[in-house]
Amino acid sequence: LSSIRFYTALLLRILLVHYISRTTNNSSSCDSGNSPTEGASSSKKPVSRKKEFGNMLFNLSKEIGKDELISLKRLCGSVYDLIPKGDLEKMEQAYDVFQFLREDMRIAIDNTELLEQLLKEIRRKDLVEKYIKPFVSK
Repeated sequence: LSSIRFYTALLLRILLVHYISRTTNNSSSCDSGNSPTEGASSSKKPVSRKKEFGNMLFNLSKEIGKDELISLKRLCGSVYDLIPKGDLEKMEQAYDVFQFLREDMRIAIDNTELLEQLLKEIRRKDLVEKYIKPFVSK
């Protein structure tokens, strides 16, 4: 079961990176101004809250360093007993931790309190202000 979660999180991360790169490329081609109808013909679909939440977690995780990841894993393991030790050992990035908490329904679009608490405890309140508060206020 833990290896399934690990590979599911890995696959989701790959898909998210692909999605972000695809949307970045699409927006840059629309902004180029080569044709007045180019931007009008390619209507952008609104991003769902679920995707916004995934993007927010991904961007947030990119700003967490190795030492902070170690602290985050310690908090989720031995301190709060949120993630089993075997699963924690396989997690190499903060996104893996966030994805596990998301799949375990400990964090969600409308439930970011635990995420905020964990970030504050690893002394990254700046990330709460930069990512979570703007997401929640939308």
